[in-house]
Amino acid sequence: MKILFANLGKKHYLLLGGWFLINLIQSLFTNLHSDEAYYWMYSQHLAWGFFDHPPMSALLIYIGDFIMHAEVGVRLLFLVLTTLTMAMIMNELNEQKDLLFMSVFILSFPLVHTHIAGFLAIPDTPMVFFSLLFYLLYRKFAEKPDLKLSLIISFVAAAMIYSKYHAFLVIGFVVLSNLNLLRTKYFWLVVFITLVLLVPHILWQIDNHFPTFKYHLSDRSKPIRFKTVHNNITSQLLVAGPLSGLLIFYSLFKFRTYGDKFRRMMIFSILGFYIFFFIMSFKNRIEAHYTIAVTPLLMFATYPVIAGNPELKKWFKRLALPVVILMFAARFYLAADFIPNVGAAKIAFYNHKAWTSEVKEMAAGKPVASFNNFAVPATYQFYTGEPAVHLATPAYRFCQYDLWNDEDIIEGKSAFVIFPTRVETTNLITLKNGRKVKTQFIPKFQNLKNMKLEINRGKILNDTLKLDILLINNREKTVFLHHSSMPEIGMMQNKTEITSSSIYELTGKEAIAPEEKLSFVYAIPVSEIDKKQPMIIFVQTIDKNRGQMVKTEFQNFTNLQ
Repeated sequence: MKILFANLGKKHYLLLGGWFLINLIQSLFTNLHSDEAYYWMYSQHLAWGFFDHPPMSALLIYIGDFIMHAEVGVRLLFLVLTTLTMAMIMNELNEQKDLLFMSVFILSFPLVHTHIAGFLAIPDTPMVFFSLLFYLLYRKFAEKPDLKLSLIISFVAAAMIYSKYHAFLVIGFVVLSNLNLLRTKYFWLVVFITLVLLVPHILWQIDNHFPTFKYHLSDRSKPIRFKTVHNNITSQLLVAGPLSGLLIFYSLFKFRTYGDKFRRMMIFSILGFYIFFFIMSFKNRIEAHYTIAVTPLLMFATYPVIAGNPELKKWFKRLALPVVILMFAARFYLAADFIPNVGAAKIAFYNHKAWTSEVKEMAAGKPVASFNNFAVPATYQFYTGEPAVHLATPAYRFCQYDLWNDEDIIEGKSAFVIFPTRVETTNLITLKNGRKVKTQFIPKFQNLKNMKLEINRGKILNDTLKLDILLINNREKTVFLHHSSMPEIGMMQNKTEITSSSIYELTGKEAIAPEEKLSFVYAIPVSEIDKKQPMIIFVQTIDKNRGQMVKTEFQNFTNLQ
């Protein structure tokens, strides 16, 4: 630990204490972000993995929430990690004289200031902490590896991966910067120990059919869109500083490695991250914080250049100081519920206690469910203490709720349901946080989640695509087809429902018992199908609550006439 904080003096620790206090106060007065509420739900179902992320955030939230069930409890360990991250950054910059400029420099990076190394309980916070720790330990490992250091790095690497999968990029670019590592027995020892530590997570992925990898590598992939490329470039400039970012990247071009392994790793990692996500942006929307792991390295590379050039330093202060002030103003705005939300500026944080109490009152003792917004049931449960259920239409993205069976909470009951405005239903209202939603009561809710759907064969006859469907009830309960929920089969393309039909009307069968199989034909007019797009065949209830979905290509059936 001494090597990580050796350059810090009394004034540095005072700054760090002030930083921690600011974030603590922020946490006390700021409602949970919608993502934080979602991750809090993770902590209520601790496991070795989750749909979107590894389990580190859930564990940290669980410990903090155990200490204090409040916003500050959820964020408590994240505040500790962000303070330690800041300490390591200050130590590396090794500024002893102009502490004010160093502070402005660090805080001019908006993500580090308000998002990642600020106060939010999100996976990026442990990710940036462990990745920075990994980088700094690598510097010593590259010069003189030994058994003790190998063990430490192994645990840090595993913790980094358990925080966020971007850790694999961190490790990959470090290795690329120094291929001689591959000739070192200690490197392979690190690989072995890290893999052993990851075994529980790997087994979880296997048991759950690799949901995380399917989501990140397949489900999020889109056709090439230049808009996402433009957005990525813009966002990366902004996160380096909305005004001072250009000076940051200008200074980066002045960076030289001088044959030093650590400095070589820095440039490999920085450019590697930016190039990788630039390429990925052609097929995916890239969030600004995806490059956060190398933000400290960007600081290390550019700070000496800027601080050592009086003209650059002068211009940097002129451009960065207003941003820092505005960031603090934005943080106050987020914390102050008495200041109304404008547009969607702080909708994810705003007035949670008020709107959840409002929904609880409208539910009148009935269980609450929410369609197509995984944050709503999580936020409701955190602030009211009452369970809530997430439901999804076939067009909505998969999430962690798809791995849970929380629908059983409302099975057979009447439920108060919140719909997004785009779902066709009545009773449009505006909640106390300003969000417009639609509500209704669903009588005798019936869950279709574990109904297995198979397409055995397809053929085209008289301009109609006929699919031989096998429906298998993998639930422990009988599913009633002649029921108020009216289970139906449908087809959608481009997230739009094209057609659907009642299974009862197609088969005449009133119910399907546990493990029972039901065969029938589902007909779709060819004229309704976009032959260039894949089809999604699904089962759902009349209120659009989805069961299983099967993806298929229309081209598979074109020769079956």
